[in-house]
Amino acid sequence: MTAASAAGQASNWLPEITGLIIAAVTGGGLATLIKVRPERSLISVNAAQGAVIVQSGVIDSLRADLNSARAEIRELRSHMTEMAALRDQVRGLESENGNLRARVAHLGSQIRGGP
Repeated sequence: MTAASAAGQASNWLPEITGLIIAAVTGGGLATLIKVRPERSLISVNAAQGAVIVQSGVIDSLRADLNSARAEIRELRSHMTEMAALRDQVRGLESENGNLRARVAHLGSQIRGGP
């Protein structure tokens, strides 16, 4: 085989190699673009689902905190009602105590000096 015949055989393969390179570049590039598009939306969907899961967890935590706060408020209101009733009872006892002191003083003055 001479150099001229080797060059002739190489030139016979040149169009096929060039076509394969172009097909690889354009077809592969097109395939990559086609593949990336659905993956991009899939990435967005996965990110959105992750955000929903995180938000759901935060919402569940906030609901639990809210329910706990509501229970605590009910308990505090119950204590406030109880305290108000006790305050009224103390006022009544103080008033009764004042009336009894006045009566003791009156009875003491009757004993010492007569009616």
